[in-house]
Amino acid sequence: MEIPIRDRWLAAICYLSFMVLLPMLSANRSPFLNRHCRQGFALFFVEVVGALFILIIDATIGRIPLLGFLVTIILRLAFFLVILGVSVMGFTRALFGETWRVPYLDELAERIPFGD
Repeated sequence: MEIPIRDRWLAAICYLSFMVLLPMLSANRSPFLNRHCRQGFALFFVEVVGALFILIIDATIGRIPLLGFLVTIILRLAFFLVILGVSVMGFTRALFGETWRVPYLDELAERIPFGD
């Protein structure tokens, strides 16, 4: 089954952080697009929770002169690289019309009641 180019681009947009809201508001969503919207929204949720976690770590452990600085820098870098990697993989897979199950994030995405 050939996925329309419109659905491919909308599915790819789902992996661009808060831009997931645009495809979610689309009137005609295919099961392919619904799947990517769920995963994109789950990724956005993880981004927000992770950013809040890093802010809390920065406000507590980050106050320690050298150790706190190193811990927060390493956490931010690791978090950024993981989110960037998942976003790039999801974006490219959606653009090529493939369905991809994001490891560990797929279970959260399945629980989102969207497009049913």
